[in-house]
Amino acid sequence: MRTSLGGAWLMGLVITFIFLFTGFIVLTINYSKTVRVKNEIVNIVEKYEGINSTSIQLINNFLSVNGYNAKGYCTKDSNSFGVYGALTITPTSNAVLEKANPNRKYYYCIKKYKGLTTTNYYQIGVFYQFNIPIINVNSGFVIKGTSSNFDSNDDSNYNEVVR
Repeated sequence: MRTSLGGAWLMGLVITFIFLFTGFIVLTINYSKTVRVKNEIVNIVEKYEGINSTSIQLINNFLSVNGYNAKGYCTKDSNSFGVYGALTITPTSNAVLEKANPNRKYYYCIKKYKGLTTTNYYQIGVFYQFNIPIINVNSGFVIKGTSSNFDSNDDSNYNEVVR
């Protein structure tokens, strides 16, 4: 009798570790996809020299094709000077970003910083969310990336920089 109880206990332990290991692998794969999305957005902003209609349209197209759907807050306070967020990621020709509002969730965020002399650099924020329904955990965080300094060619409604 003692052997059968020990075997059942060991089987339960093995199944628990299999679930934990599988969950860890799934979270790691999803995290790496989010990092890839962030890197591609940084590359698009650098290639098209800032925030303009072409770069926004390409970013939105990339996100919608890759099934990105995480949302989060761009700023925690009312100081949203130089912080822009995307309310939608539909790849249309008139895609725009709006100044970030602390009470709204966005698909991605772009903060524009003043660089050396006449240059600017950008901090891109994308959101990583995970949900574990068995234990009712729903959480997420921001993954940030920074572009290099360059002379930007932004559209006129994206002239503000973070102070």
